[in-house]
Amino acid sequence: MADRPGAAGRATLRLGYALLLCVCAVSMLAIWMDLSVLNPRHAGWLLDGNDHGQNSIGLVAYLRGLSAWPSLRDPLLMAPEGLSVALTDSNPLLAILLRPFAAILPNDWQYAGIWLLACLALQIAFAWTLLRPFARDGLALVAGTALLAGAPVLFARYGHINLCAQWLILWALYLFIQPRHVRRPWAWAGLIAVAGLIHPYLLVMVAAIWASAQIRLVVIDTAQRRQRLPGVLPGLAALIVIPWAIGFLDEPLASTRSYGTFNMALDALWNAGNEGYSFLLPAASTSPSQGFEGMNYLGAGILTLIAMLAVTRLFRRAEARVRYDTPSLKPLLWLLPAFVVLTAIAIGPHIIWRGRIVLDLPLPGALIDALDPLRASGRMFWPAYYTILFASIAAASRVRHGAAMLLLALLIQAIDFGPALQVMRGFSTASVRRPMFDRTPSAEWDVLVAQASAIEFHPYEAYRDLAVMEQVTWRAVTGCRPVPLRWFYASREPVAIRVRAAEDMTKIDAGIVDPGRLYVFLKDSPPPAAMNRARRLDGIWIIPPARAVPPAKRCA
Repeated sequence: MADRPGAAGRATLRLGYALLLCVCAVSMLAIWMDLSVLNPRHAGWLLDGNDHGQNSIGLVAYLRGLSAWPSLRDPLLMAPEGLSVALTDSNPLLAILLRPFAAILPNDWQYAGIWLLACLALQIAFAWTLLRPFARDGLALVAGTALLAGAPVLFARYGHINLCAQWLILWALYLFIQPRHVRRPWAWAGLIAVAGLIHPYLLVMVAAIWASAQIRLVVIDTAQRRQRLPGVLPGLAALIVIPWAIGFLDEPLASTRSYGTFNMALDALWNAGNEGYSFLLPAASTSPSQGFEGMNYLGAGILTLIAMLAVTRLFRRAEARVRYDTPSLKPLLWLLPAFVVLTAIAIGPHIIWRGRIVLDLPLPGALIDALDPLRASGRMFWPAYYTILFASIAAASRVRHGAAMLLLALLIQAIDFGPALQVMRGFSTASVRRPMFDRTPSAEWDVLVAQASAIEFHPYEAYRDLAVMEQVTWRAVTGCRPVPLRWFYASREPVAIRVRAAEDMTKIDAGIVDPGRLYVFLKDSPPPAAMNRARRLDGIWIIPPARAVPPAKRCA
């Protein structure tokens, strides 16, 4: 009987922690985004010509396509071949979880807002768990968690929803730094599998930390090196199986030859890249896209914290460990070889300093093609970025007056990055308030889409007018009868689909039009050979279907 109150008390405490975590996550989201994004029926904010529209459309199209579970093949986009939901930068993990319920889920729900909230909750939870062994007191732990969970690179990803799962990096660092967890092969395999099912970039980052952990164990466990092989196999199997399962190994993917375009600058840790991302420090980049994708800004608060630690020589970890019995940060040094490789990939062939290219390193075409899957290479610095954050905050958390240092750093960080958060939230609010189909407001679009056997966009260039493409595609995949699309914006295009798309372009240029299809021209007029069948709708050139597809019985 004496144990029951204790068990009940622990359950109540866990419930209280869960509720507090939810409150913190919602509050964090409210600072960053308009809370209307949580409404699953409000999808208009996603159809504004940014990548988050592509992410949500890919998931909805997969759920409407009703592929055999657990296949991730989506038959609606890039029809008739179809492609993996992962190739539209959608969320394969959510796709697998939601697919069994696709028949009863509403056609037009969006899950992006709920996913962002979940990412913030997990970011806070893993930041707290990672820092807890190092904190001298509760105040230091709270301030440190706020600094680590609120990393500027997380908030800057508001356009790339899957990449907000940066809690995966914190999870990997937790397994790496904790002696009792680093030797658990199935924990690593589970992490690798989850990362691979969310985004391939995150898979590479997590795999680098896992590989560093295995090298460390092999070197330090000289007496058990032969016994380490079984411990490597689960993680290695996950690294092979997951890319195959999400469709990255099914067929050759076309190279964009754009590696090095979105790289990290040498001064990225203190140069925010885009004006408006820092209130206290100047920012410069070669282009807005390079500044955005290469963004690895620590924030003035963290930079101040590092300066305070350096000046007071508080990086004497051995002394701190004796005094406060906290774990050592020295194992993090084993990450350096992997981080050197990732940093080299992140910096790329164009060496940037203060917004200017100061050195170009020529790379062979074969290497550029091989690195094309990591063409937004600036992101590859994130594991090192979070390790710097974690090590700085952990070092300050366990020393005398550490809480005061962290609170000061948090205040400076809020002053420095707060205006950027206001801009992001304003952007979110504007997207929420605008009409859902602001570029395609006519109700005739619904009629034409419903009549079409398929939809073709021309030319096959997503950024020619991505908002129009997203709004027409949303109608196509959420209608009573989902309509296949011959082409859609994909992050990776299979070679076979690119060849077929070129054939489609040749046909329309010659005036060969399928009478059942709806043709939509993105900021272009139709070719002269097809002009006699074209007209404008909402200022957009189209060729409507000449022969309507009979409605399905459930749609009649």
